[in-house]
Amino acid sequence: MRRIVLCWIILLMLIGTGSPPAFAHAGLLSTTPRDGQVVQTSPGEITLEFSEPLEEGLIDLKLYDGNGRPIALAGPILAAGDAARMRAEPPKLPDGTYTVVWSVVSEDGHPVNGSFSFSVGRSASGTIAPVSDGTSALIDRTLAVIRYVVEGTLLLGAGLHWLSWLGRRRGWPEGVREIGRGRWAVWFVLVAGLIAEGLLYLAALPGNGLASVFREGQWTILGQSPFLGMVGAQLALMLLAAVPGMVEGWYLVMWALAVGALAFGGHAWGIQPVWLAASFRILHLFALALWLGALTYLLLAMRWERKAGAAIEWGPFRRFFVRLALLASATALLSGAAMTVQQTDWAVLWTKGQTWSVLLCLKVTLTAVMLVLAITQTLRWRKHGRLTSPALLRWEWGAGALVLLAGVWMSQSAYPLPVTSYTKTFPAGDAQVVVQIPRVAPGTQIMTIEFPAPMTEPRQVLVQVSKPDAEVNRQPIPAERTGTGRYQADIPFSMYGTWTYRIDAAFHNGTHAEFTDTLFIPGGGETR
Repeated sequence: MRRIVLCWIILLMLIGTGSPPAFAHAGLLSTTPRDGQVVQTSPGEITLEFSEPLEEGLIDLKLYDGNGRPIALAGPILAAGDAARMRAEPPKLPDGTYTVVWSVVSEDGHPVNGSFSFSVGRSASGTIAPVSDGTSALIDRTLAVIRYVVEGTLLLGAGLHWLSWLGRRRGWPEGVREIGRGRWAVWFVLVAGLIAEGLLYLAALPGNGLASVFREGQWTILGQSPFLGMVGAQLALMLLAAVPGMVEGWYLVMWALAVGALAFGGHAWGIQPVWLAASFRILHLFALALWLGALTYLLLAMRWERKAGAAIEWGPFRRFFVRLALLASATALLSGAAMTVQQTDWAVLWTKGQTWSVLLCLKVTLTAVMLVLAITQTLRWRKHGRLTSPALLRWEWGAGALVLLAGVWMSQSAYPLPVTSYTKTFPAGDAQVVVQIPRVAPGTQIMTIEFPAPMTEPRQVLVQVSKPDAEVNRQPIPAERTGTGRYQADIPFSMYGTWTYRIDAAFHNGTHAEFTDTLFIPGGGETR
């Protein structure tokens, strides 16, 4: 069993080290200057527009010249009235090519970074990479490895605790149902891993959040990130789970809450409604914890039988574990399908999904392998009256460990946003005004407004959009007449979330008609 755990951890470290984490939750929608643009004069301002609101104080922007030397900037700051737009003022730049390196924290707490280049006066061939000591990349990779280990260990530990409790209730042999020293080893790995996870996350924040918190006393940063909130909650729950002398239910609840907290550290914040997205994830996590915990428990039981030289009455085990595996696998499959349907569109999985889609396919394939192995072992168990193939059980356990890895990796990768449209029909006297948006996604989208006959055609149509929770209130946008009774406007949905729009149609007789509605712009995924 120890060899399996060691191989799992080594595999996680190899994958995490070889592939930098793809923290792609806040998408960069546009930049000024544009990537690769050649401007004739030095820009007075560098702006970046994102698909999500950013956290003030958790943004960073660096500018490098063609030799990789840093150039001092005034800023960066968030634009007034638009928390999704970051801006900075450079000094007067001589002709040459420049690289902008940005780093922000998305609303769900994930660090996101990237770069783009532009030229002043002339176009240069290629770009010069900025000077870097590699520390940031090392922190990112280390954080990714620790996340894999902590989240996998948490699910495994929770599953074992729940199975241990069930074993005591059912009177299973003492040696089988006791986890022993492994219980504290799991607890230590989690506590140490969570502390390291929090510190590395702070160190990876723009502007070195670790120094900002502990050296400069900016404690408000701790409350700005849902990810830090999740880590802090899990650490507190693990410390509470170590309190001695409590009733058994206390420890079970602490582990259950720690597993449930994982649902709030990823994509759930970019999906509406959040409570439903989190519910699907909690069910999925509980199912995986039970499934992997049951497999681990069976391996421990077989090990105890071999070392103790005593035969286990496998009949009661078989009936219980078959039912448990069936419940866990069905819940994992159904909740996983519900998560996918809610956050993306099957039609775009293989056209835009890339990494996320491949991981989803891998996860489904591995789950199918686990089911086949489980059915094979169950049939053999039923025929011979006892477990006869430890090797198959280890393979199923290994497949389950890879399923967890794929799930953690998916939570750090951008998923393809669903391709949806919006249509709203408003009554207007004896006619109906139709408002359409062909593509509902962050960024500038086209809104079409149709005033059908016999309505009088308006002399002016203004569209105003706002996002009250982010204090975004755009100036009215004039809609352009594109045909009889047909108007069109470019609407800047600069971040995901719930937006309100108001259409004001002014007619030649001095009257006005207003049409108002809200719509949700999905986020957290790949927008390009």
